[in-house]
Amino acid sequence: MRLNGHMPSHSHGALVGALLCTLSLTACTSESKGPSYPIPDNICGIPANKEILETLLDDGDDLKQDAGQFTLEEGQFCHMYVDGNDSVVSDADWHRSGYTLQDYFEFSDLKGIRYFQGGKYASWNFGVGTAISCPGVSEEGDTVVVAVNDLRWNSKSQSLLEKLGPPYFEAYKKKLGCPS
Repeated sequence: MRLNGHMPSHSHGALVGALLCTLSLTACTSESKGPSYPIPDNICGIPANKEILETLLDDGDDLKQDAGQFTLEEGQFCHMYVDGNDSVVSDADWHRSGYTLQDYFEFSDLKGIRYFQGGKYASWNFGVGTAISCPGVSEEGDTVVVAVNDLRWNSKSQSLLEKLGPPYFEAYKKKLGCPS
């Protein structure tokens, strides 16, 4: 409201205050403070590259890993929560002998699946996966498909997951005691 071409002083003060609040919020949200929790070197006990996990995990104050009620032999889902929100998830699902990654993606809506290392691994914009032959370890099947997903993915996620996946999957295989 203007009086005699001037803004009343209380309105001017409110406008300046609102502008300063907006600027300070913009400055705070444009700078990433990064995670303030210790970065793990594993995903629910399976060794994983700490530097890559630091990049994939969300910024926040608190990280919790939850392996749920299922064992690795039953098909474990590991949720990595940052401040209560899912950030990175590893999941495993057992299938019949001879099950492949191509079988896994047969009815999937995922786009841009990229196979690498001779088709041993596959990645997509927010995940990476493999099928591991592991007979005699689980009553659920002889092949386990393990995938790691970055739930709040960005343009760097796929290449980071392609680096994280192979050594993580080998550690997973070793932890299960799968035959070589």
